[in-house]
Amino acid sequence: MAQGRSIKRSPFAATIARADRRTSGRTWAPSTPLAVRTSGLTVEPALRQRIHERLGRRLGKFAPRIERISVRFDDVNGPRGGVDVACRIKAVMSALPSVVVTELAHEPVEAFDRAGRRIERVVRGAIGRARGRRHLGPVTLEVPPAAPTRRAPAAGPAASTATRNRKRRAPKATVALEGSARSRPSRKSTRGSANRAKHGNKLARREQRRLSSPKGRRARAGKKR
Repeated sequence: MAQGRSIKRSPFAATIARADRRTSGRTWAPSTPLAVRTSGLTVEPALRQRIHERLGRRLGKFAPRIERISVRFDDVNGPRGGVDVACRIKAVMSALPSVVVTELAHEPVEAFDRAGRRIERVVRGAIGRARGRRHLGPVTLEVPPAAPTRRAPAAGPAASTATRNRKRRAPKATVALEGSARSRPSRKSTRGSANRAKHGNKLARREQRRLSSPKGRRARAGKKR
């Protein structure tokens, strides 16, 4: 999986061992099999990769409710030509009927793009209708943490940018800036520190509204008497 890519948009797996499928249960796209089959034509490796990546982006968020996916290309007219490439995408769902869409086009990639857009709408609609009828319960599948981002080591106090950034919004809060060796200015700290103190502006406005309300004015007038 590419660094920084969400698990809900990752490509589907090319193949999964049958033994693993029996014991894996609900899985995200990298562990959900997607098979590409052909009849009467050839699918290039670039198109196969496109299928896994595009369906991962479109259906990856629904992967825990999908058991497997198959994409089949057929040359329906043979040597007669014409609009003769059919792309059939089938998603075998968990606790729901299978979803199938078919699109025709002159080229396999065009047929797949059309079918890919439709399968997302159809799967989304099937899951939404089942939820509305309370036929589906929530999926309690843990989302694995994203791959950590590599950061360059800090250059030390001498290279800190906290001093020059202290002027940024400092009068508005009890600001505690983090030192940073990067060229980009550091932001205010969001850690559990003194910087977590709330702005006084909201409290002041709330008190001003209370005093200027009809009830507040009556109370002040009564004290003056």
